[in-house]
Amino acid sequence: MFFNRKNTMTKRRRTQRKHNCARCGNVNHRQRIISAVVLTLVISLSIGFFTEYIRQSMTFSWAIEENDVFVYEISVIGNTTTGTTTVPPQFAPMNNTRIAVEIVSLPNVSITFYAIDFIENIVEFLKTSTTFENGTGLPVQYSYAINSHVSNCILPIGGWSHLDSFFPNDIERPLLNDESYISVQFRDYFFFGYSYNNTNQHIEWFSHVNKLDGVPQLISFYNYMDSQPWIYWYNVTMTLIT
Repeated sequence: MFFNRKNTMTKRRRTQRKHNCARCGNVNHRQRIISAVVLTLVISLSIGFFTEYIRQSMTFSWAIEENDVFVYEISVIGNTTTGTTTVPPQFAPMNNTRIAVEIVSLPNVSITFYAIDFIENIVEFLKTSTTFENGTGLPVQYSYAINSHVSNCILPIGGWSHLDSFFPNDIERPLLNDESYISVQFRDYFFFGYSYNNTNQHIEWFSHVNKLDGVPQLISFYNYMDSQPWIYWYNVTMTLIT
């Protein structure tokens, strides 16, 4: 029998190359699987971190408790005029007094997606009761306005950037058309307020809210009305003492 050494060696080389190619294919396949697993893990972690960041930025919580008490000092300016007659403003008897604000109820807070939800469920929720510092009741004609304005300005903490995105930053425009809530986030406090304007009346209130506890350090509410023959305006400012 004639033995062809050259053909045999060629067949061996071809067989070896096939085996090597098969091993390379298996290695490449494993590498692709590992890469896909790693990529999936990275994407999952990224989505998880991003989702958690979004959740935290949209989540609110209370830093105060029911029965907490805060004391504010009140100052009042303004007047009421008709022709040549000028009389003190409506809230004049409250000037240079101190009031105690007690937290009586706090609404449940969680992730809030819409401005209207925040306004209806948190801002407009009555959270406080107010008396003079010595515990006596406020005059009926002043108590509702003072208590409701203080309550509106007490906010949950946490989602300041999310809350700021709800409302326009229009504090440099004191006379807005129609009505609007206003918010601006500063480093040391959160500006939150409301403005309403029509032909004969302008109403606004605002607060500087401490971002650490959600308690307003300053509250101001203002009213101007031209109701001929009377024109009146007043500005009530409440400054946190304790």
